[in-house]
Amino acid sequence: MTTSPTSPYPINQGSGYTEKQLAIIDAATRIFLEQGYRNASMDAIAREANVSKQTIYNQYGNKEALFSAVITRNCQELLETLQETGQARLDVQTTLSNFATTLLDILLRPSSLALHRLIVAESARFPEVGAIYYREGPERGNRRLAEYLHQQCELGHLCIQDTLLAARQFTGGLISFLRTRALALNCPVTAAEIREVVDYTIACFMAMHGGSGKG
Repeated sequence: MTTSPTSPYPINQGSGYTEKQLAIIDAATRIFLEQGYRNASMDAIAREANVSKQTIYNQYGNKEALFSAVITRNCQELLETLQETGQARLDVQTTLSNFATTLLDILLRPSSLALHRLIVAESARFPEVGAIYYREGPERGNRRLAEYLHQQCELGHLCIQDTLLAARQFTGGLISFLRTRALALNCPVTAAEIREVVDYTIACFMAMHGGSGKG
């Protein structure tokens, strides 16, 4: 995984994006963060990406779809991490630890915090902004995590009645305090603080949901 010098997000070259799509999404991310959803224009994004406006419309159709693509890319690293760790046949606690650490690493980045502020600020006037974020961000991630939890229940490693609810509570417990503090106080979160929250959250989760088998 590499990082584009113009992008706030890591780029996985195997993620299915073309170079042109990456350029458009990177440009759109910068323009949305600088100008807000309402004021961001397809003309400005086209100039920033050094492509024609028609090229953007051909790829994404409209501003709402482009914003959705920005959110999806922001979440992609997390989803890929869960998929990779699940396929690696690691024990449950190691998989959840990798997922949780990646989740916090992504959500506590300055670029992610700025995007979160943008979404909160714009959602009252543009409900579709909040809907896109929820669908492509938290809900998509939670459903992917719930699928993994269901698989582990089938293997006897976990015992959960409602895996989607469990996934939501797991991620909520991880995110709530650290992101709220980072947003409100604009202060960095240390690796030690992340480790402490991850370890405690997983310990509580396994105490409640640990199955009969060894996770």
